[in-house]
Amino acid sequence: MDQEKENRQQAERSRELAQRIMRELTPAGVQVLGGSGSLEKALEKIGARMTQQAEGGALLVAEDPEWTELPAVQCDQVLLVCADSAVLAGCAHQLAGQGFARDFGWKTRGKAQQTALFRRSPAAQDPQEMMLDYERALDDLRERMLQAERTEAEQAAQLERLRSDLSLSRSHEQNLEKTLNSVVNSSFWKGTWPLRYLVSKCRSLAHTLPPLVFLGKLRRVGISGVRAQARAKKEYAKLFPGKTMRADRFASAELLVKQAASQPAAPCISIVVPLYNTPQQFLVELLDSVQNQTYQNWELCLVDAGQDETVGQTVQARAAADPRIRYQKLEKNDGIAGNTNQGFALATGEFIALLDHDDILHPCALWYVAQAIAEQGADFVYTDEVTFEGDIDHRTVYHFKPDYMLDNLRSNNYICHLSVFSAKLLAAVGGDERAEFNGSQDYDLYLRLTEKAHKIVHIPHLLYYWRSSPTSVASNISAKTYCLEAAVKALYAHYERVGVPVDAVTMIPGTPGFYKTDYTITKPGRVSILIPSCDHSSDLRTCVESIYRKSTYEDFEIIVIENNSKEKATFRCYEQLQKEHKNLKVITWQGTGFNYSALNNFGAKYATGEYLLLLNNDTEVISSRWIEEMVMYAQQQRVGCVGAKLLYPDNTIQHAGIGFGFLTLAAHMHKNFPVGHPGYMGRLVYAHDVYAVTAACLMVRKEIYDAVHGLDESFAVAFNDVDFCVRVREAGYTNVFTPFAQLYHYESKSRGLDEDPVKRKRFVSEVERFQKRWAKQLAAGDPCMNPNFDLMKEDFSFDIKPLE
Repeated sequence: MDQEKENRQQAERSRELAQRIMRELTPAGVQVLGGSGSLEKALEKIGARMTQQAEGGALLVAEDPEWTELPAVQCDQVLLVCADSAVLAGCAHQLAGQGFARDFGWKTRGKAQQTALFRRSPAAQDPQEMMLDYERALDDLRERMLQAERTEAEQAAQLERLRSDLSLSRSHEQNLEKTLNSVVNSSFWKGTWPLRYLVSKCRSLAHTLPPLVFLGKLRRVGISGVRAQARAKKEYAKLFPGKTMRADRFASAELLVKQAASQPAAPCISIVVPLYNTPQQFLVELLDSVQNQTYQNWELCLVDAGQDETVGQTVQARAAADPRIRYQKLEKNDGIAGNTNQGFALATGEFIALLDHDDILHPCALWYVAQAIAEQGADFVYTDEVTFEGDIDHRTVYHFKPDYMLDNLRSNNYICHLSVFSAKLLAAVGGDERAEFNGSQDYDLYLRLTEKAHKIVHIPHLLYYWRSSPTSVASNISAKTYCLEAAVKALYAHYERVGVPVDAVTMIPGTPGFYKTDYTITKPGRVSILIPSCDHSSDLRTCVESIYRKSTYEDFEIIVIENNSKEKATFRCYEQLQKEHKNLKVITWQGTGFNYSALNNFGAKYATGEYLLLLNNDTEVISSRWIEEMVMYAQQQRVGCVGAKLLYPDNTIQHAGIGFGFLTLAAHMHKNFPVGHPGYMGRLVYAHDVYAVTAACLMVRKEIYDAVHGLDESFAVAFNDVDFCVRVREAGYTNVFTPFAQLYHYESKSRGLDEDPVKRKRFVSEVERFQKRWAKQLAAGDPCMNPNFDLMKEDFSFDIKPLE
């Protein structure tokens, strides 16, 4: 069995590598040397032309090379497939002797076998340039190593703190036990036992004795309230038959009855559930949760591919009493995608909802969905969800989602449950789930649906309960690695459909379920880096030298904007920097005081680049490809501002996107989190859409900067960047945060509000102006966040809003 499993895995790896070879290298022919033959078979199967000798535009693939000397190679490309790094290094040395150089743009992906691509170097290629390629690759590895070391150090410190806390907790527990023992063994405690017993019984009676309970309720809600509750309970008993999973565990009887009496004018919703040997308890709870829905125009379509006969018996018994329940026994198990497609075929409703066979719907779920369909014309609806273990009340993960955000969806399947979509929309994207994406078939489906949807609506309520078990995706997606690989394939297919060229889609290490897209930079252009500067020459030099030392993007210029410096050392620094770097110039602003907006607007007039990068002089570049990571988003027509991950010197988060409306106006979310922390639902590790980013490091196309008239100079110090980002959003663009561009920001963590009366007055006036200008947007809230987050905190604490 183990050998069979290994053979299947090897065949799958070979198939994926063959597809990638044909898609990315498009060789005229392929010659395969060595190996087990599975890669050669996979290439033949997808139509590759196999040759005996790779010449011209053909490709030589050397699989598991064990020889000491490669044959004379006539082709221009060689792909080495080898798990042994020592053998790989030896082959690389031999290929170098035949004029080949490593192509570092080709990278091994996921769990695939290690590969390395070599291309024949042009005769005139500069050896120095080749050396730079290797140095850049080494810099990238060093950067990853340093990041891992920082993360390890942070986690070690956190572990030490936890050990200390645990030790203190145990000591505290022992002290409490001593105190408790001294109390319970005292004469006073023993002597007052009868009195305490009497008080305890009186309290118990006050909460359980019907007359006393009634009087308490009467005091709280009045006579009319008591009557309303009595009517609601009477109606509830008629409307909600589920006994095992009662509806009033989730919401009050009054709300349930009210929704049942007020049905949205929406069509029938078909709930599709593939069954497979579903445990009896889970099945009963699921059936109860559907029959307890306050929205009544639904049908439940259950397709059963399992062997447990009690599953069908239980469902058919329910169907006999409720004709909205439909059941079909499948002849064979076609996998999750194939079985779901059978459920689609069984469905007759105009809308379709997906429900897993061991999960639970909130009784109000379909009512809110139907309301969105009726009132907003939605053709795709999704809700927030919560994971639970065992009992429904044991909730472990609350997933409060943003509204529809394309970059979030391209980074992980945050939509997930509950998802409801129109049957017409499903038909428009092919009408089925696809078996080649099994494990992430829903992700592939949601990508296709959102590509075509006219109106996507997010309902910010916890309306889906996702059961967690040790082997389920809800518990740990890394338990099913094939899901991750299928998700990468789904993203490649998505980009191909929408015509967006990408260099690679990869799983983000250490955070399963999250993905990084390397977009092909199809619109390269000069990046003009604007750095306002007033004295602090050592900070400026650190910033500038890190740009030149780290950056791999070559087409950039640096414009230092001199602002009333007084120190002679500053001007000596300017002269020296301009001598050292031809693409650096210093321009002098003639204004007085400090006006960050005016300084950058002045600098932008001298910029010759297609992209502007606003950068503080107290920053230092960490990641080598930081400019590429920002350009790959800024080049996209739909994207406005792009922000980076900024760290304090102690490796905690200073900036990872701005929450609009938080802390009254705007706040740096995840501020002070350790650099190794994944953030709320992984937000610190993947690129996603945000309302605003800080101008301490902000990239934007110059055409957009000019179109919105740059930064507003009436915001001299505070909120100029947030105001700019809001205006860019209002112009129809999306703002993006990417964690893959990292810099240090040496701004003080403890810096407070300046108490200088003039500066304080200016700050207050800027706050008032911002509030007045964006009052409507502030009232609407931040769609990139969620209304269930506490607006007075930056750490994604919850302030869960009640159902209405």
